[in-house]
Amino acid sequence: MNETMTRHSYRDQLADQPLDCAIEADEVLFDGFRALRKVTLSHGRLDEGGTIGPVSREFLATGEVAIIIPYDPDLDAIVTIRQFRIGSALVLDKAAALELPAGLVDPGEEVETAAARELEEETGLKARAIERCYAFLTSPGLTTEHATVYLAIVDASQLGEKAGKEEEDEDIRPVLAPVDELVTAVDEGWVENGFLIGCTHWFARKGRAKAHALLNTLSVD
Repeated sequence: MNETMTRHSYRDQLADQPLDCAIEADEVLFDGFRALRKVTLSHGRLDEGGTIGPVSREFLATGEVAIIIPYDPDLDAIVTIRQFRIGSALVLDKAAALELPAGLVDPGEEVETAAARELEEETGLKARAIERCYAFLTSPGLTTEHATVYLAIVDASQLGEKAGKEEEDEDIRPVLAPVDELVTAVDEGWVENGFLIGCTHWFARKGRAKAHALLNTLSVD
């Protein structure tokens, strides 16, 4: 093996790792839908040769988020949703973004409970079965948002054309996406929502097998 490819150091292992970090100050700069915070901190060097800091970092304090892949095995389709997104409006001039059902986890709420709740609120569908798939930090240089993806088995045969909570000014259109067509949309760059892209790639590799196993957990009438 090429010596440049040999991983001799602990820091070269392909896994997230701990690093000493000391928060010296923490303040709220703006307390809106998501708080903008500023921390002053010091952290260890990656070569274990001392510390860096104090330095300041600003971030959005978001917390836990649930993302749902609603899959109907009879239709071999995933239920996506379309709604207004300010980022899509400002960056792409395509404000009616296609995405997956998702939402913040309420204080004291279990993440799986939040996933089932968001699924029903944003699509009108109930999960016949639901299971955790994987988790990730959405943009760790910017926010503490930590997203957990769930696969939900649904019956989309009676999917409606409108969903969302009017009291929260939600205007959501559920969109049934055959899996192969959704993969094509992602591969061709027709959608740019990171959650949707990542989850579609995951589903293309593992989704149908995981859905089949999840189906086997359902009781037969």
